[in-house]
Amino acid sequence: MSSLILKNNLIMKKFILIFTLFILTIMSLKAQEYYWTSYSFNVDSEDTEIVAKLTNDYFSAENAKADGVSVYLFENHFHDSELSSSHEIVFAGTYDAMGNQYSQGENPSWDLYLAKLGQYTKNFSAAAGRSVHSFGVPGTHPVQNLFWLKVNDASTFAKGFKKYNSKHNPDDRRVTLGQFNLGRSPLGETHYVLVGVNDFKTAMNVGLYRESNPAAKKAWDEYMKEIDGNVQMIRTSTRVMVGKW
Repeated sequence: MSSLILKNNLIMKKFILIFTLFILTIMSLKAQEYYWTSYSFNVDSEDTEIVAKLTNDYFSAENAKADGVSVYLFENHFHDSELSSSHEIVFAGTYDAMGNQYSQGENPSWDLYLAKLGQYTKNFSAAAGRSVHSFGVPGTHPVQNLFWLKVNDASTFAKGFKKYNSKHNPDDRRVTLGQFNLGRSPLGETHYVLVGVNDFKTAMNVGLYRESNPAAKKAWDEYMKEIDGNVQMIRTSTRVMVGKW
């Protein structure tokens, strides 16, 4: 009898441990935020494959980036005429990881990569910022819509964003509210919303899922009323992930 009780206790403890790890994983997907830097540049169409290969060769090598940092190469697909960069390289990670990325000291391999890249690219702009609230699995969606915003009351906007997306963000997408810190344009953007999806069809109408979800539609309408007059749309764009390291 005592052995059976002991066995049941062990099973229960194992279940509790697995359940706790599961909850912590889900929380990390929703709550873990990050810092980012972005470098935009132009590439002639005939040189895009060369730039992609140079970037892949460099970041696929050991010690090419600090632990905890992800690197992405994007092609800017849909955008207005003033956002004239064709590509961007984005670094993303925790505050400490990004600090390590930018304090590695002399790196001849990095210098060589930049020298090679410079033969096929023209610099356009650079920016930095951080995420505020994120929902969904990071770094897995190849098509990303970006909505650049000028927000007056950031706290109210963020509160409503979190309230809506914590309940209604579909499982097949990544949604992030973030903040521009450095490298803002003259248009005065302060925040952005990034919606990562799996294909262009979904990107064409990212709110279509609400048509078959009355609760989400009602909550969205309430959210839009709450932020009316608080948010100004500055710019929209769509980018496609070319590579991730």
